[in-house]
Amino acid sequence: MFIKLLLASDYTMVREGLRLLLRPAREIKLIGEAEHLPETPKKFQELNPDVVLLDIPAFDRSTGLRTLGHIVQTSPDARAVVLTNNQDLSYARSMLAAGARGYVLKHSPSRELIQAVRTTARGKKFIDPRLGDALAAHARGEIGAKPSRLTQREMEVVRDLARGHTNAQTALHLNLTVRTIETYRARILRKLHLHNRAELVHYAIAHGLLS
Repeated sequence: MFIKLLLASDYTMVREGLRLLLRPAREIKLIGEAEHLPETPKKFQELNPDVVLLDIPAFDRSTGLRTLGHIVQTSPDARAVVLTNNQDLSYARSMLAAGARGYVLKHSPSRELIQAVRTTARGKKFIDPRLGDALAAHARGEIGAKPSRLTQREMEVVRDLARGHTNAQTALHLNLTVRTIETYRARILRKLHLHNRAELVHYAIAHGLLS
């Protein structure tokens, strides 16, 4: 059984790249593209896809929300997947509240995007794993100590490490030694009652440190 997909992005290179990323999933059939986000609701009505994939720039929340809102308003059962590089929890919550069934971060592996399309096509929700745990933990208030416990330098280290930088990259960026970064990292985890980098990423997302 095929999954009919509508792809929407303002950028030609992004659309070309997404076509390549989705190609290994043979059951996903691209039936159309919207070259500008505001065109998407009309295309959706014309093509009636199973899933619409929306590439929404992190800096343009309003256009993304309007586009998503128009689609859901005319097709309440629409299955929309938002693709963005915005890790801010409030941004994710606003998209999900507007009707998105899937939310995928651009720096995640391509398999996450394919899984999001497959999952939403089945009528279920898909939240990027890097955000899903943080959203749940944030709602429960179980995401470590408050950021106010950190010094400014420790906050800088947290941001770099949570963005996926290695200790060496962080050391170069902050003009410190690798051993100093390792010391900072151990101290930060201890202060925040965290245990590893994954928990540190969730913490940074939950407290809006990456926005």
